[in-house]
Amino acid sequence: MSKIIEQLSVFVENKKGELSDITTLLASNNISISSINLSDASDFGILRLIVDDNKQAKSILDKAGFSSRFTGVFAVEIRDHVGSFNSVVDVLFKNNIDIEYTYTLSNAKIGAFIFKVSDNELTKAVQTLEEGGINLNEV
Repeated sequence: MSKIIEQLSVFVENKKGELSDITTLLASNNISISSINLSDASDFGILRLIVDDNKQAKSILDKAGFSSRFTGVFAVEIRDHVGSFNSVVDVLFKNNIDIEYTYTLSNAKIGAFIFKVSDNELTKAVQTLEEGGINLNEV
């Protein structure tokens, strides 16, 4: 299984009920969300999702009039001790890999964070972390 995860990014209007519309649409089509992050701006926001069926979710959202696309990200296991998150950030920093954003992943087995780096550094980031002994989570 690939260590690179397809994250579904959905452009949403910044209006009441928009998030509910999307989550209701996914739930009614048996799409399970394992991670979600919503970033807003004045008029629009970006909803980032890790779901159990990306292609189906994208198709459903596109048919409902939402604009969506896939973005490559990776998930890193984070243990519950001081410095665990920092060790990941430090490896990326020391290898000159910039983090665009990060957020948590809900996983019953272990805690994890999703990381987004530039597309041309994605493979390098995954390889660098694995070589540094950091466990990546295969969602």
